[in-house]
Amino acid sequence: MKRVIKYTLWVIVLGLLAFATSRQLSKNKEKIETNAKLSAQQNAVLPVVTGTAAKTTWQGSFSVSGNFAPFKQVPVMSEAAGKIVKLSLSNGASVNEGAVLAAIDNDLLNIELETTNINLAKAGNDLARLKKLMGEGGVTQQQIDDAQLGRDNLKAKVIALEKQISMSYVKAPVSGIITNKMVEKGSLVAPAMQLATITNIDRLRMQVYLNEEQVITVKEGQKIKLHVDLFPDDTFEGTITFIDVNAGPSRRYLVEVEIPNQNHRLKPGMTGKVLFEGGPSQEVLAVPRESIVGSLQDARIYVVENKKAVLRQVETGLVSGHNVQIRKGLKEGDSIVVSGQINLTDGMAISVSNK
Repeated sequence: MKRVIKYTLWVIVLGLLAFATSRQLSKNKEKIETNAKLSAQQNAVLPVVTGTAAKTTWQGSFSVSGNFAPFKQVPVMSEAAGKIVKLSLSNGASVNEGAVLAAIDNDLLNIELETTNINLAKAGNDLARLKKLMGEGGVTQQQIDDAQLGRDNLKAKVIALEKQISMSYVKAPVSGIITNKMVEKGSLVAPAMQLATITNIDRLRMQVYLNEEQVITVKEGQKIKLHVDLFPDDTFEGTITFIDVNAGPSRRYLVEVEIPNQNHRLKPGMTGKVLFEGGPSQEVLAVPRESIVGSLQDARIYVVENKKAVLRQVETGLVSGHNVQIRKGLKEGDSIVVSGQINLTDGMAISVSNK
C-alpha cells in the first residue's frame, strides 16, 4: 500500500514539473515572436517625403510671435500686523493709486498716541519752568538738559506712532484692477503679507524674443505693427520700449513693445505676432518648418544618407512664413525628410515617396 502511495506522489510531482516546463516554453516562444516582430518593424523600410536644404533671399522684414503682459502688476502688501476692520477691495474693481483699500485695527496705537501727546505737552511746560528757574539760580544745567532730552524723546515717539498708524491703512500702490483677492474683513494679517494684486492694463507689453541677427536691426522708440491672433483682421500699433542687453539660455534677446489699451480690449496672456520692418535683405539657408523635429530652440532634422534617415542637431535662425533659417548643422543641397518623421528613428531605412 505504501508503495502505491509513493508511486502516485511521484506521478503527481512529475506531472507538475512537466506542466511548468511547458508553460515556460510557451512564454519564451511568445517573447521570441514579439521580439522578432519588433525587429522586423525596426528593419522595415518606411516611406517618407523629402526636400532639399536650399539658399534663398529673405527681405529685411520678419515677424515674431509673442505674448501680451500687463503694463504693471503689483502685489498689495500689508505693512502692519492686526485684524482687518475695514476692507474696500474686490476682484475686478478699478482703483486709483493711493486709495485706501483696507484698515487694520489701530485703536491701541491711537490711545498711546493721545497719551504721548499729553505727556509731550507736560514735558514742554516743565522744561519752560525749569529754564525760568535756572535764570533765578534754582536749578542746574544738567536738570535742563535731562528735561529737554525727555521732551525730544516724546516728540520722536509721537512721530513713530503716527507712522505706525499710517501703516495700518493699506493703500493702492498703483492704479489698476484688483485681482487675486486673498483676505476678507476680520482676517488677521502680518507685515509683508499679500492681500491682493493690482493689474494695470491701460497699456500692454508684447514680449518677443529675437536672435542676434534680428535684434541688431531694431531700436528703442521704433514704431511697430502687431497682429493679435484673436483679432486677425485688425492691425495694432506699438512702440519698442525695451531691448535686453543679455541673451537668455536660448541665445535670444527679450524685446518689449508697448501698445495702448484704454478700452481693455486686449488681455494679458493673449498671443500675437509683431512685424519688424526695415532690416537688410540677406541670403540664408532655409528648410520647411515641418522638417524640424522638436522646438526651434532644440531643433533636429532627419537627413537622408545612404537610404537611411540620420537624425542631426541643427541651429535655427530667422523664421519667415513656413520656412526656417538653418545656421549650423546642414549644408546647401542636403536631402532632408519633411514628412513621415513620426515613425522614424535614427538610422532607420527609408524609401522616398515624393509626389
